[in-house]
Amino acid sequence: MKKTNHFASPFSAWSGHRLFHVVAGTLIGAMVVTQASAMLPTPEQTVDASAAVQTSTSNAGNSSAQAVTSKITASLVSVDANGEEVLVPVNANTRLQSGNVLEYQGYFTNTNSDRVRKMTVTMTIPEQVELLRTVAPDFPYGSVDGNTFARMPLRTRVDNQLVDVDLKHYKAVRWDLQGVGLNDTVAVKYRARVK
Repeated sequence: MKKTNHFASPFSAWSGHRLFHVVAGTLIGAMVVTQASAMLPTPEQTVDASAAVQTSTSNAGNSSAQAVTSKITASLVSVDANGEEVLVPVNANTRLQSGNVLEYQGYFTNTNSDRVRKMTVTMTIPEQVELLRTVAPDFPYGSVDGNTFARMPLRTRVDNQLVDVDLKHYKAVRWDLQGVGLNDTVAVKYRARVK
């Protein structure tokens, strides 16, 4: 029987659970904060080296290619008394259950010394959720392994027929964002359902 170290990866035990629950008592705050942070995707951005000011030294182009700041938010999608959809930020008091829909938004700001011609932004999909069709901006790339990306929807061959890959198998979403001005912020988002 293989032993697992739950301290090395505290969220691995959650991957098989269908519901998230909060332990009563003094651990409520700590559990929910841990749960919320575990539910945030990992942002990754790459800035095309040609995006920086055209200079004669390659060092200046490389250093400015990294000048991007990012912020990721998670909101619970719910409906208000008027039947209107509202986004409620996930915080220490948020209780998530199987079937809840979350909207993840990533904000990426160009802090280079000039306009960025192309910014490639990748957001992972946490294990505890599965991707829904709501992804913006349009024409994203998807990945089932987090490394290889192709235009969505991903397709595969099953019994010699080309079929769409089920969204529950997606591990990351990527966008190529064009022409991001100095100090401009671009936003990307996707929705996912709690398993």
